Amino acid sequence: MLFYVVFFSLYAFMHLYFIYKLKKAFNLNVLTLYLVSPTFIFSPLFYRMYDRAGYDLYYLSFFILMWMGFIMLFFIYYILIDFYHGLIKAFNKVFGINPLPSIRNKISFVFILFLTISSLVYGYYETLNLKVYRFVIYSDKIPRDIKILHISDLHLNQVMREDKIKLVLDVYNKEKPDIVISTGDLVDGKVSYRKSYVELLKNMNPPLGKYAILGNHEYYTDINDAVKFHLLSGFQLLRNETTSIDKVNVAIIGVDDIDGVRLGYIAEYPEKDLFKGLDKTKFVIFLKHQPKLDKTLVGEFDLMLSGHTHGGVLFPVRYILRKIFIADFGLVNIGSSYIFVSRGVGTGGPPIRIGCPPDVAVFEIKKLPR
Repeated sequence: MLFYVVFFSLYAFMHLYFIYKLKKAFNLNVLTLYLVSPTFIFSPLFYRMYDRAGYDLYYLSFFILMWMGFIMLFFIYYILIDFYHGLIKAFNKVFGINPLPSIRNKISFVFILFLTISSLVYGYYETLNLKVYRFVIYSDKIPRDIKILHISDLHLNQVMREDKIKLVLDVYNKEKPDIVISTGDLVDGKVSYRKSYVELLKNMNPPLGKYAILGNHEYYTDINDAVKFHLLSGFQLLRNETTSIDKVNVAIIGVDDIDGVRLGYIAEYPEKDLFKGLDKTKFVIFLKHQPKLDKTLVGEFDLMLSGHTHGGVLFPVRYILRKIFIADFGLVNIGSSYIFVSRGVGTGGPPIRIGCPPDVAVFEIKKLPR
């Protein structure tokens, strides 16, 4: 509940800020805009309501999410203009001179509007360009070479649709991996009834199986529907459990997202317990949606796969994420353990990315030459 109060308070402020700047730039009567603003402010809630009810309204959903992106980017960009004018006033107050030119309200508004729309267009374009990263890891634990396709954060919903799955399928058909792994947020809405999504995902049928864990968005939307969708799509869902692929001497450990505990869906489960009694001769793959790690587990696994960060979605955010998580994106080596953080395929809000293109990763685990 606290999240919703904070989110809608900020979202409402951004809308009021936009209307205020519009009025100041063009000296308009904006009473009507103030009156209709609640419709836009609470549109994300309306989106969740009709999505859960099973209504497929793509164009309305697309508009709601793009509007969210518009209002947030406009706010971020215009705050910089306000900061600039604040510096001018402070300089003038301290030194009694004004060495920098002020920007008129109308010019500021038009410039920020153009910048925001341009960013939205580019941001949407960037979501369409999937990057494929390839890594080779040598190990003496496996009897033969294996290939793993790692996907994360497709956020399948009313806007993230078949096109996102087809991006992954193109890589799958080209690479022909032995194993497919999804590290959460595959689902971001009620989708188990969407047969086209299920059938496309079922086309990925690797010889050694496909495995998945849950992310935070599965808990935010409809956890029961998300679990059903994973199973219908042919994934083996790992929920604080371990499975073994004896043919290649691999063990896969999967943990539920911590938000499942925070929201009261599941009890807290110590990750360390999953590693107790584990056969250390196996190549251990650890799946965790959010890239946070108990450092005592370093060396207990060979490869950890995560997602969640989206690389920040907007380029500068990555520097904040690096303070919170192991990494905002990429492959990290800690001791004898490798950790890879994916930027994901889809988006969890507005369908835009700026400086953070979507990705999947292909890992070739090669038998160490003797």
